[in-house]
Amino acid sequence: MEGTLLKWTNYYNGWQPRYFVLNENGILSYYKSHELIHEGCKGSYLVLACEIKAHPNDSLRFDLIIPGEQFFCLKAKTQQERQHWLVALGSCKSRGTKSTTTTTTITSNNNNNTSTLISHLSAIDHDLKVKVQELRLYETVLMQRIHAIKSIVNDTPTPNVKDLDETSSMLSMTCDAFIQTLDECVKLATNDSTNSLSQRKLSDEFNSTKSLNAISILPKQMIYRTFFSELHLKFSALTSLSFNEIPSELFLSTCEQYCNLIGTFRSDANKCINILRKKISNDSNQFPTLFSIINNEIIAQITKEKDSATNALLWLKRNMHFLACFIHEFGQGDKTVEDAMNKAYRQILKSFHNWTTRGVYSLAIQSVPNNEEFFISLTIDRNDAQDILFERQVCLKRNART
Repeated sequence: MEGTLLKWTNYYNGWQPRYFVLNENGILSYYKSHELIHEGCKGSYLVLACEIKAHPNDSLRFDLIIPGEQFFCLKAKTQQERQHWLVALGSCKSRGTKSTTTTTTITSNNNNNTSTLISHLSAIDHDLKVKVQELRLYETVLMQRIHAIKSIVNDTPTPNVKDLDETSSMLSMTCDAFIQTLDECVKLATNDSTNSLSQRKLSDEFNSTKSLNAISILPKQMIYRTFFSELHLKFSALTSLSFNEIPSELFLSTCEQYCNLIGTFRSDANKCINILRKKISNDSNQFPTLFSIINNEIIAQITKEKDSATNALLWLKRNMHFLACFIHEFGQGDKTVEDAMNKAYRQILKSFHNWTTRGVYSLAIQSVPNNEEFFISLTIDRNDAQDILFERQVCLKRNART
């Protein structure tokens, strides 16, 4: 079976058409287009190794998942076309499973120790999967190291020798780790390993791709300058404080910085910030913390007044929660800015708004930037948006801050 499907590439390019071919050997390959097949495939997957899932909410989408390794999102033009692909892939996977089962049965019948054979094959399969995950981690880090060296060399007429030496040293360490892991994969695949992973304990940290080797070569600093990296004030500086210790002005200034991420809704947050600052300006020595502001209004019994600082702080908190929810939803990778914004609004703010305000927000959400514009807005240097590693870094950082 063959035909054109949409394939999710990244936040910058979104869904792109690719020509897919499923051959009789159970290998699904894709090309840039039907006309460019002669240039060779852009990638291929063994269907037997994939989990095939129809998307629960999108009637055109289905996903191919290689457990612990890769996740491919595909879309057909129509529901019928998706169904044809699902049937073809499912049948191919079923034939492959039966073939594998038959081969294993024949081999096992010739071996008196069936359980030992199955256990041995299972252990090798597990070790290979773990090693492939490790290789993919090193691949990403290698790309980051190479880009870092290019940046050091190109950014200034005279490169910083110390930075260059340090980055080159880290690149060398990463290459060594990659080659060693690749060698272990070859030994496992050829059954020539005397010290596979199954013969030594795996820590919980390694199982989540956080082995000591991986930690030692991961970047200590971000390579790209982004909206998040340029924030001078961060909420992480406040997390260790109890509510009665949070400095008023520090909290408000931090909120101001994060609100710049989405200009459409900045005015609501700024209105709350201005009310709180007006309260503080009456006597800055009396209101050094958020707790002191709330406590003052509790004593004065004015917390429920419309323009009270307490009410302003409550709405500011809701706005920050809304922003965090939006960042999380957009970071999942399968939503537009508008879709992520709508979901965040429904979850966080909608229940607090009347019909008029809901209508205003609905119109405002429709005017938010598209994915490409929003993604570029996160850059400091617009040229960085062309690099796929920039996208990976931004996704990691913004999810970490949620």
